[in-house]
Amino acid sequence: MKKFTFTLLFFSLIIVSKPLYGQIDVNITDLENDETIKFGEIYEIYDLDKELPTLVITWSGKWCFPCINLINRYLDCDMSMMNLITINVDNEENREEVLNEGYHDGWRKALNFHANIGEDEKGFDNVFNVSSAPLILYLVNGNITDALVSYSVYPYRMIQTGRIDDINFVWDSAKDLNSLAWAYYKNEEDESKLEEAKEWIIRSIELDKNYSNTDTYAALLFKTGDYTKSLKVAKEAIEIAKENDEDYSTTTDLINSVIEKL
Repeated sequence: MKKFTFTLLFFSLIIVSKPLYGQIDVNITDLENDETIKFGEIYEIYDLDKELPTLVITWSGKWCFPCINLINRYLDCDMSMMNLITINVDNEENREEVLNEGYHDGWRKALNFHANIGEDEKGFDNVFNVSSAPLILYLVNGNITDALVSYSVYPYRMIQTGRIDDINFVWDSAKDLNSLAWAYYKNEEDESKLEEAKEWIIRSIELDKNYSNTDTYAALLFKTGDYTKSLKVAKEAIEIAKENDEDYSTTTDLINSVIEKL
């Protein structure tokens, strides 16, 4: 099959009605048992539910630690709602050293493979440009429908785009609840949806109170007209920022907007 370069081919996850690529004929090797399989046989061999969304994330322990961070962020979520497949793309020369570091040892909620780089005529490098990672493949009913290279396909995007419709997917992720609530603050005007976003940000703060989610809460309170409480929470955000030497200029701007309303 002709090699594809997917570097920033898609700039956002867009739901499509028809598969873009279908099945890709590549071999991958299970990191746990060292058995090589065809990529298209994953569902059958591992008895995966095809009705669940499936996400494939490539990673490297040599040059792509953001890939590892992205995978870990997914594994903080409720993975009963998604199939997650990780594929290491370090070349044969570096692979043993990387795997010995054990980055993948805690990824028990994912299926973990290496991509047979440099040793297999059907290795990932003969189909994809593996020098760009994380390559994200999204599968619906076993068919690849989207591909992109991005560090920012965080779990909350699965909720935001409607691919997963249960907030419990990210209920234990302070970062994703904050990101989703902020997206609603920026893009939503519907009062009921903004009230939902406030529930999410309160949960985020319960999990890990920090400058970012406290600032988001203040912004949502402002947008929903609770100016007195917004001012109080914004001041709390600034105090947290000062303690951690973070920039809080946007919160200062928010306070000025609140004062104009009071």
